[in-house]
Amino acid sequence: MNHYFIENSSLLTNERELELEIFDIKFRFLTNNGLFSCDKIDEASITLLKNILPLKGTLLDLGCGYGTLGIVLAKKYGLDLTMADINGIALDYATKNAKLNQVSVMPIHSDGFTNINGIFDNIVLNPPIHAGKETMYRMYEESVLHLASDGSLYIVIQKKHGAESTIKKFEDIFAQVDVLYKKKGCYVLQGKK
Repeated sequence: MNHYFIENSSLLTNERELELEIFDIKFRFLTNNGLFSCDKIDEASITLLKNILPLKGTLLDLGCGYGTLGIVLAKKYGLDLTMADINGIALDYATKNAKLNQVSVMPIHSDGFTNINGIFDNIVLNPPIHAGKETMYRMYEESVLHLASDGSLYIVIQKKHGAESTIKKFEDIFAQVDVLYKKKGCYVLQGKK
């Protein structure tokens, strides 16, 4: 089975363009087979974007895929954007999409935080559910080490994918945990350092 976090260039057979209008801004995203949510912008990501608090400073889009979260937030709030993904093909698309949407970006090819040394005011993540709980929890734990003193990690997660256990994990590692949105089994969480 192919997963979006595994590079497989043989899947790149159908590049297409997706559009998203949010915050009165029109965005365009190039995508291709083998990338997460390649046929339409993921609804959970849109929910995260609509329920995140206003941001300032620096932003890391961890597991950025083709770049939806980071590009939208950087454009809306004028953030200094870094995008990271384990899948180099996804990262290439994220870089193209940043340029397409006139957003400056620092791309980093990284498995979680392996190649990331910076400190960020904000980190956003639509967790890679299919990579497993151990991988997701490692990303949460390592996020704390890469947040500024008042920085926050924002995630979106479904109840059926472990939202309640994720809240408990957040409470173990963050000084403050807020549920910013909870409806129809979808949660947007903020973990503040």
